[in-house]
Amino acid sequence: YSLYARTRLGYLFYQRQVKKARERYPHGHSVPEPCHFPGVKILPIPVLSNNYSYLVIDTDSGQAAVVDPSDPLAVQAAIEEEGVMLEAIFCTHKHWNLQPYPTWGAGTCFELPACRDHSGGNTALRQQHGSCKVYGSALDAIPELT
Repeated sequence: YSLYARTRLGYLFYQRQVKKARERYPHGHSVPEPCHFPGVKILPIPVLSNNYSYLVIDTDSGQAAVVDPSDPLAVQAAIEEEGVMLEAIFCTHKHWNLQPYPTWGAGTCFELPACRDHSGGNTALRQQHGSCKVYGSALDAIPELT
C-alpha cells in the first residue's frame, strides 16, 4: 500500500489504471441494484473500472451520506435523481491527488485539482453542498476533512 499510495511509481500506475477504466467503461462498469431496509436505502454508484461509491439514504428524512465519492459527477447525478440532501461524506482512505475533475461554479464547469480515488469528489461535493461534513482519517490527509 505504501508503494502505491506514497511513491511516484504508484502515482503513475494509478494514472494508467484510471485512464484504462475510463476508456473501457465510459458509462460505468455495471448496473448495480439498490438495497432497501426499513428507513434506509443504499445505492451503489459504479466508479473507475471496478469500484463503487455508496449513497446511503434516510428514506424518512430525505437526508443522505456518501461513502468514498470517487467521481463527484456520478455522485451528484445520483443525489439529484434520488432528490435527497447530502449531509455527510465518509472516506475510508485516499490515494493520489493530482488529476483535475470538472466541478461546479457560477453555473459553469471548471477544472479543480482533486483526486480521482476514494476522496476524489470531496471538494466538488462540498462546493455543491456547503453544509455537508467530511469524515475520515487525518492520517490519509483526506481533502475537506471536517
